[in-house]
Amino acid sequence: MYKSGIAIWYNVTNLEATVEFYTKRLGFQIDFMDEAGRMAIVQTNTADCFIGFSEAENVVPVTSSAVFEVENIEEAVEQLKARGVTFNGAIETIPDFVKLATFTDPDGHSLELSQTLM
Repeated sequence: MYKSGIAIWYNVTNLEATVEFYTKRLGFQIDFMDEAGRMAIVQTNTADCFIGFSEAENVVPVTSSAVFEVENIEEAVEQLKARGVTFNGAIETIPDFVKLATFTDPDGHSLELSQTLM
């Protein structure tokens, strides 16, 4: 019934700032851009995983996190910090399970890096 892939969609206050954050800071690629309709979609580093954006006047940040699996969380955090991403504290470790690092996009939507330890 379901096809592979997933799309996450966020309302944002400034489409250009959001696209810049997701492309220049996170390293994702633009898949679709409709400047007249104030919408865009980026392809993440995960096959068939996209994040879409619609510009809106009022935005309530999503607090559930889009989680991106990384090989080495310490290296990923340092690379993203060098690109201007601010993290919400230190890397959290759940022994024998996972390491997590959280941050937000320009509108306060929660995002997270994850390194599985199992």
